[in-house]
Amino acid sequence: METIITQIAEKFITNLVKSLAAGENFSEIERKVAQEIEKCAAEVTGAYLEHLDQSILADKAGRRKAGYTIERRGDERKLLTQFGEVSYRRAYYKKAAGGYEYLVDSVIEIDSRARVSEGLGLSLANAAKDMSYAKASRHIAQEMVSRQTVMSRVRQSESKTAEIDGLRCVRELHIDADEAHITLRGGKKSEVPLISVYEGIERRGKRSYCKNVFHISEYGKTPDDLWEQVLYEIERRYDLAGTRIYLHGDGGTWIQTGLEWLPGAVFVLDKYHKNKAIKLMTAGLDKKGRDEFDREIRNALNNEDMEYFEQLTGSLCVQLPDRTETIVQNAGYLNRFVGGISICTKDIGANNGGCTEPHVSHVLSARLSGRPMAWSKKTLEKLAPVLAAGKVDTVDKTKQDASKKILPEPLRKTAASASKAFRKYTLGLPSPDAIGRLPISGKITGTQKILKLFV
Repeated sequence: METIITQIAEKFITNLVKSLAAGENFSEIERKVAQEIEKCAAEVTGAYLEHLDQSILADKAGRRKAGYTIERRGDERKLLTQFGEVSYRRAYYKKAAGGYEYLVDSVIEIDSRARVSEGLGLSLANAAKDMSYAKASRHIAQEMVSRQTVMSRVRQSESKTAEIDGLRCVRELHIDADEAHITLRGGKKSEVPLISVYEGIERRGKRSYCKNVFHISEYGKTPDDLWEQVLYEIERRYDLAGTRIYLHGDGGTWIQTGLEWLPGAVFVLDKYHKNKAIKLMTAGLDKKGRDEFDREIRNALNNEDMEYFEQLTGSLCVQLPDRTETIVQNAGYLNRFVGGISICTKDIGANNGGCTEPHVSHVLSARLSGRPMAWSKKTLEKLAPVLAAGKVDTVDKTKQDASKKILPEPLRKTAASASKAFRKYTLGLPSPDAIGRLPISGKITGTQKILKLFV
């Protein structure tokens, strides 16, 4: 083993020096050096795993005590990792209790059938939240894995859970609720809800930001289950005593359910949907007429003067008879949520939020509906929470625990001793001087002139 490690180290340093001395531009140097580093890491990792396997194989007493007998030797395995493909050979054992096992795979806690390491799987899943499966494979794994593999990793992913230091006390909380419209496989339309919680809007220079925002998105949950989760996440972060809660949205049924779960929350009709309804009412008039009706409609709604609002609606229907249905429909919508409009006049805090459309656009739509694509329900159940959290944390814990095998105590000690012994082999590695001096005869390149200063 010491000889193998020394050979890998010598080859790595030699190839590295050759890459630097080739006289190429820095872009090529960078590419070749990265390749050599990854190749060296893969070879050392493979050598380490084979060393573990040989140590377990040599411990006949420990294996006998644990109830393992050799079934086969030298089964080759190739595992794709973040630094390339790791290849190693290992023995296959029969268990006295029944079944078979690759003990070295149990030592490193990896499924014997897995083709992709957990680290690479996490990188692929994180990339897939921002780009297509094909691009994730190309960007992270140089297309060594299929789009199906990337999708599988997404389906095994779990969103990162935020760590909370303690409860915060704030004067107000704003909750934006909206949904992204997506297409399922088969052409059926569906919606993915998004709930954003923040402490109001703050200015940084010329731009506005939501203060301490966090997002929650789940696909397939009932409104009650979704809002129960929202309340749980809020109570993890905030002491709600004395906090004013504003729920911003378009007034959909599932959004109204949130008022039943959030203590003392008041509804605020999202300004985007309010403005859209008013514009649909006044469309068809000339600019002067639109401006006048727009102003009067807003005044009537802000003051909850519904009698005057009905008069304005009737006047629009008389002037635009061919648009009566649209006018009445949007007038009914505004009338139904007049309390969510007038609150912005009565309570100045209600104006310090309401960013539903930008949240959906940036968090969900950019990935889920930004391009023509169709999604499976199974994928959305995993991908939506990841998009909201912004990061993949780990693979599905249930699947991870199910594939993990408990190594018997005698063999755990053998593996630990083998790891300590492996570290000692690095003590015999050659120094850079043992590799030899860099040849600088022949044509002198710019790179060689620089390197000559160091040899």
